[in-house]
Amino acid sequence: MLAEFPFDAWLTLLGRLHPALVHFPIALGVVAAIVECWRIVRRNPELSSFALTALWFAAVASSVTATSGWFSAEFEGMELTLTLFLHRWLGIGSAALFLLLAMSGTVIRRQTQSPRIGVWRMGLLAAAAVVSLTGHFGGTLVYGDSYISDALWSALYKTEKSQREAATSAAKQQLGIEESAAVVAPTGAVAPSVAATTRAVGSIDFATQVVPILKSHCYECHGNGKKKGGVRLDDLSRMTTERAGEWVVKAGDPLASLMVTNIELPADDESAMPPKGDRLSATEIAVIRQWISEGAHGGDVVSPGAVSESRWLIPERSITPDELQRVQVEARALAQRGIVARQIAAGSANLEVDASLATPPIRDDEIRALHSLAEFLVILNLAHGAISDLAGAAIVQLQQLRVLRLDHTAAGDQVAVLVATMPHLASINFVATPLTDRGLASLRELKSLKKLYIWSSATTAQGVRDFRSSRPDVDVIEGRE
Repeated sequence: MLAEFPFDAWLTLLGRLHPALVHFPIALGVVAAIVECWRIVRRNPELSSFALTALWFAAVASSVTATSGWFSAEFEGMELTLTLFLHRWLGIGSAALFLLLAMSGTVIRRQTQSPRIGVWRMGLLAAAAVVSLTGHFGGTLVYGDSYISDALWSALYKTEKSQREAATSAAKQQLGIEESAAVVAPTGAVAPSVAATTRAVGSIDFATQVVPILKSHCYECHGNGKKKGGVRLDDLSRMTTERAGEWVVKAGDPLASLMVTNIELPADDESAMPPKGDRLSATEIAVIRQWISEGAHGGDVVSPGAVSESRWLIPERSITPDELQRVQVEARALAQRGIVARQIAAGSANLEVDASLATPPIRDDEIRALHSLAEFLVILNLAHGAISDLAGAAIVQLQQLRVLRLDHTAAGDQVAVLVATMPHLASINFVATPLTDRGLASLRELKSLKKLYIWSSATTAQGVRDFRSSRPDVDVIEGRE
């Protein structure tokens, strides 16, 4: 009896050739369109033999590429998202267009002064646009949304900033003004205090006092998923993390926070924020300044922009009187240590625990104290704790967790390997941790994962690309320029 031929193995190989094949038809189609555009400018009525040859190659290459892409998605287990759907069918449409244009162009070229040449050229431009759009959606699958636009906004912003600083420096030299390295706080500024450096809870409540200001003045460009200039103000983790040597919000230091700098600029300054609409009042600016001086605490574990993305993942049920009494007893005990445990909503059996303010910082062995709340605990913030890879064994016992923050801790690969076995974990923050590509690769197995923060970790760009290729359903926020 003959062994069955391993078709699946060979089709998997064909699928994995997709990244190597995909750029060839895009380049051929776009170059053919450029050549014909140049002939239009030169008023040449004949079709280019080069463009036709390129189109025949593009038709064959795009057909093979579309086929390999189909098998890549099928055998790599990719979820059929809207982006994948558009990438797949636009690719198939591009292959059909190239083939149609190659055949019709061959016929038309034999006819001198054919009136169809103009229509054919318009079809070629349309095909070049379609194949470019196909490539855009493919890039989105691999690198995530706004991969190019974020870099563009960052480049424009830094170029403009560099030019402005050069012009300011030149003007000061002409006026004979000496530049000083010292920064003098403007009148009414709230200076960073010792309390801020210890991250003590301040008098400004983020959710009720700061968020309404941001929604009113900032979210049109920097909220609700928008990130003009690479800045999002509806995600507290991103907002308070250093990026390329700059801080949108630097906890404890309003003078080093771009948010404060820009909202205090004169209205006619091109960098003033917001660029249109009502400016922030003196009272609103004072609230922002004081909030940052007190440590820029979020109050809630989940930032405003993440609430809508994470809360729906948490099953809701009411807490019984006996359970509430037990939770209150445990919460009082944790509060003595500076750890805050609270319900995510009135009457809810789901709890969030914030240990990021504990003084001294929470240690690995203290996480076991949370096991008594394991059946209720869905959101856990261990940021800035004295946490290492030894914490993984304790964290993995909290089986109901949906959101976990480990940012600015020493938790890395060993924790990642363990939490990858958890059944419900949907959002993890590894910002400024020793997480490497090894730990990142282990998180591929975490099927419930939807959002992953890895700014300033030890992961590499290649490791992130590999992760995104295998888990396109996960929103990876890496913060690379």
